[in-house]
Amino acid sequence: MKSGFVAILGRPNVGKSTLLNAILSKKVSIVTSRAQTTRDSIMGIYNTKGVQIVFIDTPGLFEGKSALDSTIDKAARNASRGVECALFLIDCSQSNMELEQKTIESLKLECPLIIVLNKIDLVRVDKAEEIRAFFLEKNPNAKIMLMSALKNFGIKEVKDEILTHLPEGPQYYPLDALTDKDKRFEAKEEIRREILRFVKDEVPHQSAVTIERFEEKKGNNIIEASIYVEKESQVAIIVGKKGSMIKKISMTARRELERMWQEHVTLEVEVKVAKDWRNRASKLAQFGYSDNN
Repeated sequence: MKSGFVAILGRPNVGKSTLLNAILSKKVSIVTSRAQTTRDSIMGIYNTKGVQIVFIDTPGLFEGKSALDSTIDKAARNASRGVECALFLIDCSQSNMELEQKTIESLKLECPLIIVLNKIDLVRVDKAEEIRAFFLEKNPNAKIMLMSALKNFGIKEVKDEILTHLPEGPQYYPLDALTDKDKRFEAKEEIRREILRFVKDEVPHQSAVTIERFEEKKGNNIIEASIYVEKESQVAIIVGKKGSMIKKISMTARRELERMWQEHVTLEVEVKVAKDWRNRASKLAQFGYSDNN
């Protein structure tokens, strides 16, 4: 069979997770309209007759100020090592293509590069061709492709191009596997997604979620989770007036997990303070964001 690993790279909010979910026809990576939604590299496993592609959905590439930002950026860059090819997604609707090109150059890729101009439905045809010509001139050895992950346009062509770079290889994962992440991780990410959806400003980016207890018992998934924030004042924001916000977050997360798993879920969520956790190595490790993860 043909098999191999493919990194999905790009700056924040360009549609990497939307693409992975579209390819797999199932949500394995959380998606919101907020930048920096993805914090972990997540593998999504695509299987078809005689082919297995292991996609690595990476956090957005950017230069942040905190130790967490540096750790996440490093993890994304490391994902481009040892893969058969790399997809670099670009949001065609934004204007700073020079910054995108600088990011591509900073990766120093040693594998074949496929530059995917995503959100093509949001720009005029002449503008899309202008962007395509710019990246073709800068990257003559790369394949430049047009796509709209949200509209499911161009995805088949991207998959076909990936196939040209896959060698004959082993079956890395069982044919029914969709991701390398377990239900515990999915629960953590779903809670974090609801925080990003419902809580405004920078509080979601200063929060972390941990699963303190996960037990499957007689058809019921029993989950106890903690949301950590950096300041005491942020606790009130997450909890909300008379507990309204935390109730909304936990209830919506529970319903989505039940929909995903087709199983009953009991979810309890607490809010705690871990001061300046994004710059503390011990807390980064505790929350799963150390360089070794």
